[in-house]
Amino acid sequence: MNRKLRLLDLVLLVVAGLLFWRLRAEWTQSRARDFALLNKGLPATNVPGLAPLENVGPISVMDFAEVALKNLFSPDRNANVIVDPPKPPPPKPQPPFPVAHGVMLWDGVPPTIVLSEKAGGPQKGYHPGDTIGPWKLVSVDNRYVDFEWDGKDFKKRIDELIDQTPIAQIAPPPPAPSAAPPPPAAAQAGTTNLSSSSPQVGKDTGGGFKACVPGDNSPNGTIIDGMKKVVTATPFGSGCTWEPVK
Repeated sequence: MNRKLRLLDLVLLVVAGLLFWRLRAEWTQSRARDFALLNKGLPATNVPGLAPLENVGPISVMDFAEVALKNLFSPDRNANVIVDPPKPPPPKPQPPFPVAHGVMLWDGVPPTIVLSEKAGGPQKGYHPGDTIGPWKLVSVDNRYVDFEWDGKDFKKRIDELIDQTPIAQIAPPPPAPSAAPPPPAAAQAGTTNLSSSSPQVGKDTGGGFKACVPGDNSPNGTIIDGMKKVVTATPFGSGCTWEPVK
């Protein structure tokens, strides 16, 4: 066993020696090539001289026109002013539709619609083909009416054209001023003005009762000559009478 190990060690030692010799030979050859390259001289080469520059002419402003056109911060960037196209005229305002008041449809007679140009205007019957103000009546039936204006067709419901303005209610006349009541001191024919200090009894009305004198403002319950003044409320005002004292 030991003999085999020794032979193996000897073989390995021989292999290592061969590798070392090979590497050293490679290294020696490489250094020789490097020294040969460094010591080798390069042949001289003639280098031609630089061509002379062309003469620069005088500077002109027009030569930089393109630069100015492409410069965003130059005021004369673009000398060609683009004019905006003219704006189209505004559309004409659409006039208000006529006001409808009714439709008359009979067999054998062209349909007729009663219109007025505006609310409260005069009413007139129109047939298809007639014009009312700026509108031309094209056709009409029991529900719709067709108008033409400015080359355009408009179809409207008849109930939409009926005047919906509420009718103003007529205010009742103011009440007549009520007649001022006669002054209590006003004298009447056949009567005597009395004050509360001197009450008097009127004419006999029968049954022992007597009437009050107009203008008598003595208080209720006043007694004179055995007669007592009695004032009662009635639907037509206050009633006054003198009755015997019981």
